[in-house]
Amino acid sequence: MELEECIKDGFDDSLREYIQSEEYQQRQDELDKLICSFQINMSSEQKIQFKKIIDAIVADDGIIALEAYTRGVIEGIALRNKYVK
Repeated sequence: MELEECIKDGFDDSLREYIQSEEYQQRQDELDKLICSFQINMSSEQKIQFKKIIDAIVADDGIIALEAYTRGVIEGIALRNKYVK
């Protein structure tokens, strides 16, 4: 397995516990309520467009977070190999 795949698996594993936490669930519930109250007066077309926008933002944030995590792990390994021999 490639290093990047191992890092992605580690990222998923480390987030699983957080996503199942009470804190995260409460934040998601609050966000869902905000989104629902915002969409109340939207037309069906506006709701569809809004969902597409939110989905694109979430996907982009996920890509950025995974890239940051991956680079941090790789740089950490490189630093460790440089200073620990």
